[in-house]
Amino acid sequence: MRGSRRRIAISVLAAAAMLAGAVMAPKAAYSASSSSITLYADPTTGQVYTKPGKHRVKLGQYVPVGTAEEMEQRVVQKAHMQLQQDEQQMRADMESKQAQQQQWNGEMAKQVAQMQPAWQEFGDRWFKKISIGTLVYGDWGYFTHTGFGPQFLTQQVWPGPGNNSFNAFNITRTYLDFKFTPNEDVTMRVTPNMYLMVNTGGKCSVSGVAGAKCTASTGDPDGLNTGWAQTNDGNLGMRIKYAYLDYNTFFKKILQVDAMKDDKFTFGQQQNPLVDWEENLWGFRYQSLTPWNYLSLSSSQVGVSMKGPIKINETQYADYDFGVYDDASFHAIEQSSYKQAMVRVTVNPLGAKSRYDSLGLTYFFDYGYPNKSPDGQIPGSAASYAHIMRTSGLLHYTARAEDFWGWGWGMIGEIDYGNNAFSSGNLYSGSGPSDAIGISSPGGFGAWNTMASKLLGTGQTNQLGWDILGHVDIPNTPFTVFGLWQSFMPNLQPTENPLDFHRYDLGIQWMVNKNLRVALDGQGIDYYHSQFTFPESTFGSTTVPETPYAVPRDVHAFFINFEFRY
Repeated sequence: MRGSRRRIAISVLAAAAMLAGAVMAPKAAYSASSSSITLYADPTTGQVYTKPGKHRVKLGQYVPVGTAEEMEQRVVQKAHMQLQQDEQQMRADMESKQAQQQQWNGEMAKQVAQMQPAWQEFGDRWFKKISIGTLVYGDWGYFTHTGFGPQFLTQQVWPGPGNNSFNAFNITRTYLDFKFTPNEDVTMRVTPNMYLMVNTGGKCSVSGVAGAKCTASTGDPDGLNTGWAQTNDGNLGMRIKYAYLDYNTFFKKILQVDAMKDDKFTFGQQQNPLVDWEENLWGFRYQSLTPWNYLSLSSSQVGVSMKGPIKINETQYADYDFGVYDDASFHAIEQSSYKQAMVRVTVNPLGAKSRYDSLGLTYFFDYGYPNKSPDGQIPGSAASYAHIMRTSGLLHYTARAEDFWGWGWGMIGEIDYGNNAFSSGNLYSGSGPSDAIGISSPGGFGAWNTMASKLLGTGQTNQLGWDILGHVDIPNTPFTVFGLWQSFMPNLQPTENPLDFHRYDLGIQWMVNKNLRVALDGQGIDYYHSQFTFPESTFGSTTVPETPYAVPRDVHAFFINFEFRY
């Protein structure tokens, strides 16, 4: 900037000096009267002279080029041109400096943007590889009729017979779900589960009996207390539901089998092959349990498995899950020296665009043993050595709404068969008799409990059941109608088993948004035989005593369920 100003000043001074010289020079060379020159020419020689002479002819007046006026104009023009050049040069310099400044500013802004704080660098490195989610199931239930039976949902309990109109608010599931994927090869999942810590009902007897854990209520018409599951100090507990490692790229990178590129190996505490898959196929786990999960099969096991779809050109034609696991469920300590094996194979003969799409035929098989230590297996006792077997066959179809004019729907038909796969502990998971003795009491629950325990614990029982599950989406609304019907015979040996039951579940769902849904539904357990006295019977080495009023009381309830998922 200073250099430009100096050049302008020098140019102005030079122009002034030239102008002064030009003005003064003509005054020295010419007078006021000699601003023009008379020219003469010699016709013979053609020479031009400024003075008259012999043989010279006057040509006329001539104004010389270098007059004062012209010199002044030239000086002014030159000074003006110099000023314009200096101004242009100064403008060019300024524009060049502005461009340099803008480039420097851009580079500085880029460098500042790249100068991230430590937490942001940590976030870019780790947060994109970590996901955190939550899942909550809750409900309000009103029991028009209470009785014994399996629980409708995990940790959902109610009092035994004689407590009609019981109602309660329940939180039946709370998950914090952590997933870590450091690279595409492996994924780690850890899911803590907060739950209601429930014991089975305390054993009671007739008042005054020594050793009883509680005494009978005098208001009980049977002379015995009804069953009631007790919480441990009223606390919620925490346990791990899932903790497993997925190896995702064995078939993609090592074997390079394109049809199995999405298949993986899993080690740890994980979903078993059937329950989680069927829950997602049906879609309404938050308000009711799927058939084998309702009866006895845990949703999570500890072991190792191989699973995944079989795809051709991104169309699924099969899906499988095979694993070997502890005999204990995820919430028990493994005591058995044996292990159980499970396998599920699903075939999509028409092809499927997603895992649960289109027509499917599914087979499931599970074989294991009771979770007992070797010294707990009593020689000669069928119950202590008895294997546990579960198998299912499913025919299912899921239709997308866009393919049926907005009517999305799904239907599942299922048949179940088992060996020693249902016990009195499963039967009492919702509520159970509070007394173990009192068999001589008329209609006493002690007698009924003895009958049920022996009838289901022979070690030689066979189970048979069939189920229908389905849903229909109402077009252009957030509502879905859903239902479930289950028929189950816990032991096929008696000609007439008082424990045979139906289960039903019918309701309507409101999808509030992608994170929240609410359902209004009615559920029940109906023991479908008419009331009778079960005769004394022997099955193998087990004798079941004669039991009056052998058919349990039905359970009917209405629920408002919700699921929050993020």
